[in-house]
Amino acid sequence: MNMTLSLILIYGLIFCIGPVAVLILLRRPAGAGSVRLLGVGVVALIALGLLAQALSIGGFYAGPLLLWASWIMSMALMGQVMRLMAGPGSRRWSAVVAAMGATIPWFGIVVARMMAE
Repeated sequence: MNMTLSLILIYGLIFCIGPVAVLILLRRPAGAGSVRLLGVGVVALIALGLLAQALSIGGFYAGPLLLWASWIMSMALMGQVMRLMAGPGSRRWSAVVAAMGATIPWFGIVVARMMAE
């Protein structure tokens, strides 16, 4: 597979920045307020991403970046919900699972690229 500059940048974004962003979002204490705030953030980012794509606002990458950010925020939301359901002893493993979940978009990108070639 030919690794272009854009794929290298996407790889770095998804495997480095994504998990770190999830861990930063998980620093808030688990609670209903955190879950609501993250849920509203996910919905807002999805709406903005779809609007940016539909209206061609912010160039070609604005919509996909906003949708990717909504994925990152949804992984943090999932981590907070896991903490609420499993209790205070789940802080470490919920962070690991959520950070690993942040990398899932890479596999979709790679499969789509392989299918297109």
